[in-house]
Amino acid sequence: MKPISIGGVCLVSLFFSNALQAQDVWQKINVQPGQYSVKLGDKQRMITPSCAFGQPYSFYIKPGKVDRVVMYFNGGGACWDFGTCAIQPNQAPVYVPTADAANNPNEMQGLLNMEDPDNPYKNWTAVFLPYCTGDVFTGSKQSVYENPLDPSSPLAIQHRGFDNFAYVLNYLKQQRRNLFGWNKGDFQPAKILVAGSSAGSYGAALNYPWIKRVLGKEAKVSFVSDGGAGVITDGFISTALFGASSSWYIDQNLHPIFSRLAPVDAADFLPKVMGTLANRYEGEKFGQYTNAYDAVQTLFLNIMEVSDGTRPPQALYDLSNLPVWSARMLQITGGLTQAFPRNYRRYVDPGCNHTVLRFEEFYTSSLTTRTGLNLSFLDWLTGMTGRDKDDWKNLSCTPGISCGEENLSPELIQQTIGTCLKRSFGP
Repeated sequence: MKPISIGGVCLVSLFFSNALQAQDVWQKINVQPGQYSVKLGDKQRMITPSCAFGQPYSFYIKPGKVDRVVMYFNGGGACWDFGTCAIQPNQAPVYVPTADAANNPNEMQGLLNMEDPDNPYKNWTAVFLPYCTGDVFTGSKQSVYENPLDPSSPLAIQHRGFDNFAYVLNYLKQQRRNLFGWNKGDFQPAKILVAGSSAGSYGAALNYPWIKRVLGKEAKVSFVSDGGAGVITDGFISTALFGASSSWYIDQNLHPIFSRLAPVDAADFLPKVMGTLANRYEGEKFGQYTNAYDAVQTLFLNIMEVSDGTRPPQALYDLSNLPVWSARMLQITGGLTQAFPRNYRRYVDPGCNHTVLRFEEFYTSSLTTRTGLNLSFLDWLTGMTGRDKDDWKNLSCTPGISCGEENLSPELIQQTIGTCLKRSFGP
């Protein structure tokens, strides 16, 4: 299959904001290339942190309260075959392949702007995991993809997202006394917020059990998924996820609670992941945010279908299937609200934007409750992490009425989608 790119837009500007924080708010930690031995669970294993083409990995820490921790997984696309992983000259790839682009929290807003006086997490210790491997933080392998245009020039990609995560987790464990004043065996955080946006939301969900085991055995560990609703294809699952011959081979890195995750149909993948978490950790809270007509998630559904061969390449940018994506998203999140009423909630915003945690909408988004009260996303999130538990409700615009359908008319849809894509991908 020929390489798939996102036209003239620049994916490496994904999540970039023009407003800068002071450059010393988030402290960058560079990872020296090489192999490292880390302990996960009861086993030692070797990891090789890197970005997609072997570039060095790095991550960020913002010091704060020792008993409150935010652990954030950044997003930035995905790749799983030659068509999605190859980078064409003067074209934007469908994933971010370097830790240096679109991966600096000092350039982001919302939850990540630790200088905003309205940020309720500004005094928490915070950890930011850049994403540069195209594998939603689940891979520990090099995959070599055959080049259909030139078989003598295969493409090698380092899908080492899980290795990068494992390095950061081990770093926090090893440095806990220096960083947090935690002494082995006698102190751990009281609260941890695990958060992930876009591709990072899947990595955060799948790696949540490792965080809980290593850092949060005694902590309240909340999880919020931002812009990762799980509308994917069976072809993507079979090609990318499970088995040694798959692109990412996530099986080797999953926590034992996910031992029965495969086999799974595409429609059941995220419900099974979230359901496993909600069942296993009944005392914790799990939330999902999405927009009702997320243009970026719909675009990636198109990319999957083009890659699967079920959609022609020329239909890649045809986002007239936004209502189809929306219906599937509502089915997934609605099913979870019914199955796990005690510790799962969803927040469905109107419109076609993608993600909220890195943008000003983190402060400005609000929805109306069934009783007519106006509840902000910020109140919803802080309700989940403990400020006012009554604010943590299932909230959604009303499909067909108040989810932004008026902007999806034939006269307005192209302008609407263009604005939403520009917000994520830049000019």
